[in-house]
Amino acid sequence: MKANTNMTTKDITAEQLIEVLKFTPRKYSISLWGYGGEKVMGRVPRAVWDYCMEHQVDLQDIAWNSEAAEDMNLDPDLLPFPPGSWYECDGMAHANGVSRGSGTLQIEDENGETVIEQSIDDFSGDNIDDESPEFDCTNESWIGEAAEGEVVFVGSSNEKGTFFEGEIELTEPFDIRKLKLQYEEVDGEELIYGVEYAGEDIDNWGGSTDGKSSDFDMYLVGDACTWTRYEPEEKDWGHPPYGTSPSDWEKSPKFDFAEHKPVYPGYYNAVWSHFGTTYGSLYWDGSNFGEWEYGKFNPIAGVKTWQGYNWDTSDWANQPPEPPNLICSNKKCGWTGMSEERRTDDNYDDHCPECDGTDFDWIDYDPDTKTGRANRAKYCVTQTEEQEFIAGMNAALEELQQEFIQLED
Repeated sequence: MKANTNMTTKDITAEQLIEVLKFTPRKYSISLWGYGGEKVMGRVPRAVWDYCMEHQVDLQDIAWNSEAAEDMNLDPDLLPFPPGSWYECDGMAHANGVSRGSGTLQIEDENGETVIEQSIDDFSGDNIDDESPEFDCTNESWIGEAAEGEVVFVGSSNEKGTFFEGEIELTEPFDIRKLKLQYEEVDGEELIYGVEYAGEDIDNWGGSTDGKSSDFDMYLVGDACTWTRYEPEEKDWGHPPYGTSPSDWEKSPKFDFAEHKPVYPGYYNAVWSHFGTTYGSLYWDGSNFGEWEYGKFNPIAGVKTWQGYNWDTSDWANQPPEPPNLICSNKKCGWTGMSEERRTDDNYDDHCPECDGTDFDWIDYDPDTKTGRANRAKYCVTQTEEQEFIAGMNAALEELQQEFIQLED
C-alpha cells in the first residue's frame, strides 16, 4: 500500500522539507514475531461446571478431539464448547496475535536493511515525546467482569513465530511515531493483531507460527472479584499402570512380531506402521498389541518388532542384580563398578577407587550390538546363576553351622 503521510508544508521545517524532497520512494516491510497465539474467553452455564466436575472432565481431552464426547460417553450439550472447537466459546473475547510482553517489532527497507528491531515491550507507547509507536487497545476482557455465580471459560493456543507481515510504500523517511499497534487485552495478556501507519491499515499477509502448548480453564466467579479455578480430580479410567522402562542391561533383544509373541501381558517398546514408521510403547493383552484410551483397549495392527525386559517381571524379586556401569580407562587397572563407588575430591572430580584415575568409560549393554552382548556375558549375572550362587551360599552357611554344633559337642 502507499501510505498517506498526513504531512503538509505547514507542518514541517525547511530542513525536514528538504529531506522529504531528497527522499526516494521506497517500500518497508513490517513484521511482528515472537510468542503469542489465539486466546478466547466466554461465559458458560453453571450446569456445565457442575457436570464437568461430576464427570471429572479434563478440558485438554475435549479441546482438540471432535469425537471426545462419544469416546468418553459425555453429553456434548453440557461441555463448555463443542468437542474439538474450544475457540468457539468466545462470547467475551477472541484475540489472535503476538504477545506485547514476548514479541519483537522488526522493520526492514526494500534492500533488506534493518531499520528497527526491538522488543515491543521496550516501547513506551508515548509517540509524542519518545521514539515509540502508539498502542491502541480495541477490546479489554477480564474474568472479574462476570457476575457472582457465573462461570467463565478461558482457552488459549500458545504459539511461536511470525504473527504479522505487511508492507508499506513511503514517499518520506519512515517515522516510528506514525506507527500504531492495535491489540486486545484478554485476562491481562495483550495480543497485538493489527498495524496502522499514518492512519491507514496495513494488510497482514499472515505470517507463520507453530503451536507450542495450550491452556484451558474454567473459573467460578465469587464475590469481591474472587473466583475458583476448575480443578477436577484426575479420572481413573482403569488402564493398566505403566511400569518402569528397562535399563540397557535388562532389555531383551528386539523380536520380530511375526515370529515371536510376548509371553506376559504388559507394556513393551514397539515399532509399527501407521502413516510411516512409529516408535513407542504399546500394551500386549495376550492376543494383540494396542493402546488404552478412556477405558477402552484399541488394538493396533502393523507391529513389526517389540522389546521388553529379559527377566520375568511378574515378581520384582526375579530381577537380576545390576551389573557395573563404569570401567576405568586405565587398561592396567581395569576397575569396574558403579558410578557412586568412585571417590569425589574437593573439586568434584571423580577418582577410580583402585588407581585414583579420573577417566572412565560407560559399559555398553545394548542387546542388539556385538559389544553389548559381549559385556552382558562378561558382567551380567543371570537369574539362574544368581539362584545357584544363593543356594551355594546357603549350603555353605548350613555346613558351617553344623561344624560349630559338632565343636560344641
